[in-house]
Amino acid sequence: MSTFGTQVRTLSLGFETVQLRASQGRAGVLLERETSAVASRQDDVRITQVFLANQPSIQSFLETEPHKEIEPAVEQLFSGAMLDPAPKNEALRAGEILDAINQIAQIPDETALVEKVVSIVQALGACTAFFLLGQNDAQGQMQACRILATSPTGVAAVQVYVAKHWYATDPFLIRAGKSHRPFFSSDVGFFEKLAGSWRDMAEFTRRFGLRSWIVAPAHNPGRNKFGALYASNSSLPSEQGEEVLRKNRLLFRELSLELLGWYERNEQILALEAAGLSQLELSILQHVFDGETLDSIAQTLDVSKTALRERHIPSIRSRMSARTIVEAAKYAAEQGFLALASERLVVYVIHSPKFGMFLGEDLGVQWWSESNPEGLKEAAIFSDAASANRILDAQPSGHDCVLHRIDVHHSAQSASIEDCVAAGLPAWDPCDSSSGAPADDSGTPGAMGQPPASYH
Repeated sequence: MSTFGTQVRTLSLGFETVQLRASQGRAGVLLERETSAVASRQDDVRITQVFLANQPSIQSFLETEPHKEIEPAVEQLFSGAMLDPAPKNEALRAGEILDAINQIAQIPDETALVEKVVSIVQALGACTAFFLLGQNDAQGQMQACRILATSPTGVAAVQVYVAKHWYATDPFLIRAGKSHRPFFSSDVGFFEKLAGSWRDMAEFTRRFGLRSWIVAPAHNPGRNKFGALYASNSSLPSEQGEEVLRKNRLLFRELSLELLGWYERNEQILALEAAGLSQLELSILQHVFDGETLDSIAQTLDVSKTALRERHIPSIRSRMSARTIVEAAKYAAEQGFLALASERLVVYVIHSPKFGMFLGEDLGVQWWSESNPEGLKEAAIFSDAASANRILDAQPSGHDCVLHRIDVHHSAQSASIEDCVAAGLPAWDPCDSSSGAPADDSGTPGAMGQPPASYH
């Protein structure tokens, strides 16, 4: 994949505006198609379709695109870019499925998320899947929806689903917004007895070879977002197509919960970065939220009461657009800032006396601090020893790699050089690419696009 910068095209098409966004990710280029009404209406739902852009998925997308003006805009987005000819799928054995689900928390972006979800759902008996991230308003009505498609067939299905506004009447989605239990295609009754948009949806999906379905909802109490993982295979329910999905329903549910957690955690991190709060300011907010007095906070954090009142609190209120520090603390708690930033986290890193710190991998190429740091300033972290075993197991027999426990910020997705040094591990120079290791440019990473302010 060649280097690809972030590209945006916005088109006004009748009563709606469509924005196309393409950005480089770890596993390829991500294409987003966001649809919103030209004039905001009370019942308008903003829909964002998301998929990994390769030749088959782009072809499926354009074949089902209702607006002919989109095709030249897509061609402009990818002008000069070398798209992958086909998606890359990792085949998982039954014993590897839980480990793969555990690895989702460490995935850096949605392009890599697509690859991981594809390998998991296929191992669970589905041929395609998409994950729907819904956002509700204060009245519980959906106001935004992000749909991550994981295959060319899924891209086409989602495209028609959005174009026909089926999300407004989808019985699966309506139920997913209120239920915690997985449910199946048979739960809406016999195909022959369906009518209206339900019949249209069923006929459409069957034409695409998507015949038996499981929908696994995911909810986080107290939050305004919910998830719904749709997965399907090509066998009819009458042909026992649902049975393998039913057998794996708990794993589908766990996958859906992990995906919702991934989106919520990354949105919180993005919002925290946008707020620009320092660690001291976050600590102040945590103590205020806990009900402590300003005198007590000043003593605990070893700052003067004058600095607290005249410098830190006004700065926090300004950054949070809050009238009072109590209001700012409440908002920070509601957004998950305090849970992300007020605690420390113990994770694992991998170190080799010969090759240094394990920094990550890209397209099957592993990056190490003493052999090919290539500008990487962060080491890969793992939530537990089991999730790091995949890297250790991939090393040749007799390797010298060992796991080390390391303390990082709760919001960290990697360990900095300073974190590693504080744990007694060696520092490295990210600019040093002359290590004597054999040359290997097969996995040179492309430039990453800027992260979105929100997935909605």
